[in-house]
Amino acid sequence: MTLNKLYLGAALSLSFMGSIPAGAQLHESISVEGKYVPEIIRVDRINMFPKAINPSLGIVPLDYESGGVEAAFSPSLMTMPATGWGSYRSVSRNPGYLELGVGSWLNSTLSAGYRFVDNASTLAGIRLQHNSTSLWKPKLSEETADVTQFRYDESIGFYASHVVKGYGRLDAAIDYHVGCFNYYGIFNPLPAPEESVKAPEQTLNDFSLKLDWMSLISPSSGMSYRASARVRHFAYRALPLPVEWGGGKAKGNRETDIELSGGIRMPWDNGSSIGMDADLNVLVYGGPENVFTYDRGAGTREYTLNRPDNYGMLTLTPYYRFNRDLIEIRLGADVDLAFNAGPDGNRYSLFHIAPDVKFALQTGQFGMFLNILGGSRLNTLAALYQYDYYMMPALAGTRPTYTPIDATLGFNVGPFSGFSLGVEGSFRSSKNVPLGGWYQAWMNYGGAPVPGIDGDSQITSRDRMLYSLDSDGINLNGVSVGGYISFNPSEVFSFKAKASAQPQNGEKGYFNGYDRPKVTVDIDATVKPVSQLRISAGFDYRGKRRIYTRAVTDLPDAGVTGAGPKGTLCGMNLADLSLLNLAASWDFSDSFSIWMQADNLLNRKDEVLPMLPVQGITFAAGLKVLF
Repeated sequence: MTLNKLYLGAALSLSFMGSIPAGAQLHESISVEGKYVPEIIRVDRINMFPKAINPSLGIVPLDYESGGVEAAFSPSLMTMPATGWGSYRSVSRNPGYLELGVGSWLNSTLSAGYRFVDNASTLAGIRLQHNSTSLWKPKLSEETADVTQFRYDESIGFYASHVVKGYGRLDAAIDYHVGCFNYYGIFNPLPAPEESVKAPEQTLNDFSLKLDWMSLISPSSGMSYRASARVRHFAYRALPLPVEWGGGKAKGNRETDIELSGGIRMPWDNGSSIGMDADLNVLVYGGPENVFTYDRGAGTREYTLNRPDNYGMLTLTPYYRFNRDLIEIRLGADVDLAFNAGPDGNRYSLFHIAPDVKFALQTGQFGMFLNILGGSRLNTLAALYQYDYYMMPALAGTRPTYTPIDATLGFNVGPFSGFSLGVEGSFRSSKNVPLGGWYQAWMNYGGAPVPGIDGDSQITSRDRMLYSLDSDGINLNGVSVGGYISFNPSEVFSFKAKASAQPQNGEKGYFNGYDRPKVTVDIDATVKPVSQLRISAGFDYRGKRRIYTRAVTDLPDAGVTGAGPKGTLCGMNLADLSLLNLAASWDFSDSFSIWMQADNLLNRKDEVLPMLPVQGITFAAGLKVLF
């Protein structure tokens, strides 16, 4: 799994946890009418050893999320995410598993789980996850030469599933994740202090509870239904303020997401059915009403950040579906009703509608699909956390992202003789895409410009603020073209490569992470010279990267001249990310194996986001036991 697939990997790790992210309930998840067979994965684990980059940059737009956020945490969101290029997924009938590993800079991981109950109707168990790093010094400046990056993510979860004979299946999960870390990209742009600089520290608490019910298909009417109730509490302890503003801390936001969702489907004719999905999210925020106010004095701007207002959104998705032989057609629409979303005075409008249309054809070794989708995405703390682990721990606003159209046309050929390929093209138009990823730089500079940021010549350098605290995002319109090729002639050798091109220039572009790369390339190859030995190599590339922010001008009556037009985009180029990785494992038996890996063999220490460099070359080793 590669950089361009990390969001998909996070969703996969959630399935390992026995829960499905609410915000990732893509419409395919209910397109199994007439074919649903309850399946319980017995031990579904993922290689959790951290990898060399932040998962926020690898978000791939699957089918557009019509609402909600993940209702359960992903245990793999480490500095070097577990769902990186070398991850693998395996299923075993053993009731328990244990994997541990340690490497450079005291990077460490431990994954463990055990099923207490496992029979024909009931499954119940526990899962544990630890990831940490604590010894690497980025050495960004002479004053911060002793600053060490540390990050600890600890997770525990309980899950259960019970089939009620003749009625359906009930799934439940409760998960808790605590993250303790520092903003290691700190450096001191002011005159050298008398004592060494200490990086601000943070604690993240993430708790989720979910109940899901899936009915059986009625033998008389063919009708089926589902219902879910989920609660997620996501909270930051502190909001460190910029060094330029004297440092210090305010309190971070506390967010509680209560979600109720359901769906019903009724067969209509031979191969046809009609249905309705509904999803209600209610977001409640805690913490101080006035998070902070900073006044730079006469003639300058006052910066204020308030606690977000509570808000909610109801999404209704009626649809018609036809599925017969080689053809699948879905015709529907997402209707979003928002209440109190967005900041006071700039509310998100009550009503939004977007298409939910799909066509797929698969015949022999040729297939094609056309998806015309859209909808509203809630920009909550929990959702933005998926883009940037080191995000600002408070919201400037709660205005959702609205995508009136997100269309993708794709073709695939194969497999034949182990060979397959595919191409696809997409167009997406979105309003209010978040402009984040600048928090670490904002802590270092406050309202001052960062070296390398540019923009309209009318804008004074003071107005090129890094983190504008403006709730409005960017309107993006752009295309994406890409393709993949894979070759798997036998169990001895496999190869796959994927590339995409997404032209980016300010408001013309295709959102693929805050760094907005124009080119991404992911290559993986695996060889098994003997049955026990597996050797893998991977190369991930994100090229022509650039991050954007809006200029913030001084107030008209502030007496400051030369301010440019508010909202003008400024940007900064980021170095290409080129990661070469190598891994090997040896299976002594079906239940015991050891592994070694080396990441970032090119020893690149480029920034994932401004002032967040990755570790250089790292080595690690570990073992896995099934019992």
